[in-house]
Parts: sequence; C-alpha cells; structure tokens
Amino acid sequence: MKGLDEEFERDLNILKGEFDKEKREIDLSHTMEKRELTDMIETFDEETKEWLDMLKDQFNADRERIKNENVEELESMKHDLIKKIEELDSNFETNFNKYVSETEQWSQNYTTKLKENQDSSTKINWLMKSINWCKEHIDLMKIKMQ
Repeated sequence: MKGLDEEFERDLNILKGEFDKEKREIDLSHTMEKRELTDMIETFDEETKEWLDMLKDQFNADRERIKNENVEELESMKHDLIKKIEELDSNFETNFNKYVSETEQWSQNYTTKLKENQDSSTKINWLMKSINWCKEHIDLMKIKMQ
C-alpha cells in the first residue's frame, strides 16, 4: 500500500505541477491579453482625445473667423448707415434752406399784402364816409331847394 500511496502522491504532485503550470500559463495569458486590451483602450482614448481636441480647435477657429467676419460686416453696415445719414441730413438741410428762403419771400409778400389791405380798408372806409356825407349833404340840399 505504501507503494500505491507513494505512486498516488507522485501522480498527485505531477498533476499539481501540471495544474500549477497550466494555471500560470493561463494567468500569464490572461495578464498579457488584459494588458493588450488595456493598451488598445488607452490608444483608442488617446486617439479619441486628439480627434476631439482637433475638432474643438477647428470649431474655435471657425467661430473666431465667423465672429471676425460679422464684426467686419457690422462695421461696414455702420459705415454705410453713417454715410446714408449724412446724405439725408445734407438733403434735408438743402431742402429746409430752400423752403425757408421761399417761405420767407412769401411771408414778406403776405405781410405787405396785409398792410396794403389794411391801408385800402382804411381808405375805403374814409371814402365811404365821404360818400355818405356827400349823399347826406346832397339830400339836405335837395330838401332845401324844394
């Protein structure tokens, strides 16, 4: 029995050795695959980060370019608006001065006509009184002559 027991122990040690060897090989293979997958994930993360950084940089550059174009367009529109305002102001000033000069003459003519009308009214009133006096005087004379 001792021989069987020794044979069993020897076979058990051989099996344990083979099991331990296979376990180490599996652990080593697992560790290597895990490291390989971890490296792949890290590479993917780095490439993704670089790609996102490039997209962010491109976005910021495009945003800045559009912002500058908008500022330039705004300045151009502002300049055009100022030019238009100055042109309208000039036209207004010209037309206003023309209006003032025309209406000033008309106003003077109107004032003159009003004065002439007043003078004529005064003269007509005086003449009407004279005519009435003359009529009354003629009527009185007629009465006296009869």
